Amino acid sequence: MRSLLVLITLAVGWVGGMESLLAQTVPGPPIHEEVNFKSIDGMKIYGNLYRPKGNGPFPAIVRVHGGLHGQAQSRRQDYFVDNGYVVLDVDYRGSEGHGKDYRNKLAMADKELDDVIAGAKFLQTLPNIQKDKIAIMGDDRGAYITYSVIARPNPFKAAVAISGYTDLSKQYEYEAEIAPNFMGIQKLMKGSPYTMEDRFKDLSPVSFANKIDVPVLVLHGNNDRLVLPDHAWKMAEALFLHQKEHDIVVLYSPEEDTGHNLKGKALEQAHEQSLKWLNKYLFPDKKK
Repeated sequence: MRSLLVLITLAVGWVGGMESLLAQTVPGPPIHEEVNFKSIDGMKIYGNLYRPKGNGPFPAIVRVHGGLHGQAQSRRQDYFVDNGYVVLDVDYRGSEGHGKDYRNKLAMADKELDDVIAGAKFLQTLPNIQKDKIAIMGDDRGAYITYSVIARPNPFKAAVAISGYTDLSKQYEYEAEIAPNFMGIQKLMKGSPYTMEDRFKDLSPVSFANKIDVPVLVLHGNNDRLVLPDHAWKMAEALFLHQKEHDIVVLYSPEEDTGHNLKGKALEQAHEQSLKWLNKYLFPDKKK
């Protein structure tokens, strides 16, 4: 059982001894290609695949974007690819950029979870992938999807959830207070906790933490004003209660870097802590 960790960014320097345990790579822009694959129900799902130069085989990450609809953005550089991982950014159903019909298939804790798991299975078909070394990470709604995926049968060995909401009723009430014209949770859930109390509770990660069997790093910025950091603390408490392998990193400074979308030094620290977590569980027999 991991103990809770609060990381004060300015007090922590570069994570030392980060010598690569992974396949040798050649520094530079990642090799990128747009891909598609079939979900469990046969629907075509879209993604962006990034891999390091070299022959591999490489470990891999399925990365899940946030936003009500959202879309994975093309990247010219990728921290995890630079550190020897293949990364698949999944545009699960309901995402932007693939036509109106695709966008309108907005789901919540339903078939979009199948799409993400199908992304991992797609990676396992590729010749340069270490099929038993696949992780998942997501931010915002992508963090919620990450929690939901690792609470059901899945192929992942480690997970990172960043800036994610874990109590749907609390997030609904908070959005009603700060952004009543947006109400993303209401749109995703197609209702409110006042008329769908049980559903809001059942689909909240704090309620199904007992079902999570993948080591998960809970990561949040203390200055997040769209999803309050209390969601991270409550999730860590729930995981601790059920003796689930986890850790929590809350980034406190620089304050301007620790909002909902981490940036600057906070983003650097988030990357470093995430990589350290993934390496620990994907390569348990090796030491840094």
